[in-house]
Amino acid sequence: MPLPELSDIHRRYLVLSRIAREDFAGNLGGKLLFRSGFDTAGAAVVLAGSIAGAASLCVDSDGTALRQGLRSGLCDFVVANLDEALRILKNEVRRGLPVCVSVTADPMDCIAAMIGRGVQPDLLSPESGGADPSGIFAERGALLLPDDDGVEPETSLLGWSVAADAARTMPQIGRIAAEVLDPSRTDTPARRRWLEQSSRYMGRTFGAHQCLRTSNAETVAFLNRVQSEVPGVNIQRNGVVV
Repeated sequence: MPLPELSDIHRRYLVLSRIAREDFAGNLGGKLLFRSGFDTAGAAVVLAGSIAGAASLCVDSDGTALRQGLRSGLCDFVVANLDEALRILKNEVRRGLPVCVSVTADPMDCIAAMIGRGVQPDLLSPESGGADPSGIFAERGALLLPDDDGVEPETSLLGWSVAADAARTMPQIGRIAAEVLDPSRTDTPARRRWLEQSSRYMGRTFGAHQCLRTSNAETVAFLNRVQSEVPGVNIQRNGVVV
């Protein structure tokens, strides 16, 4: 399974963060995200969910893909059945902590078991929306993640990477990025959370790479500071090297 693109994880994170602001008082702690299918898109969804603070339940019959995701740090647990998954999720949801639990099982069988046990997700990945033939999750109030890009107008996607000494340099660049963010923007707390939390969940896979969507003024301030304070950083703006 190809790993998800960092930009796709960030895009999905922004969508989740917008839903958190609009529907959950800005906090996905204690909320359950359900995804059927641990393909590249599924890995991006659940990883974005963990960074946003949600607990995720993902089911796929392909145990090889799930184990690859576990080795890559894209999920926290791979278990053999729903009962094992629910034991883990119960504690983390109660404590409002993010976790991703994947189940090696037939998705339709697992969904039927969830319905039978009264397990109700708060959020459904768009690709898994059609996996519930009865629509009961949505009928009971689960929100379907919109299949949009979450992009604010007049913003740029900044990406940066380093060739060496990532453990020291990447946090330094991240602090600069956090400092130039406009505090008046409603999405700034979520973008700061991304900078603070994403390395925890993506460190093994994306440790020398990061991205962030910024306004034009923020972009200029970031470029000026990084180019002055941290020479040698590879920076891209909307995919173009600057």
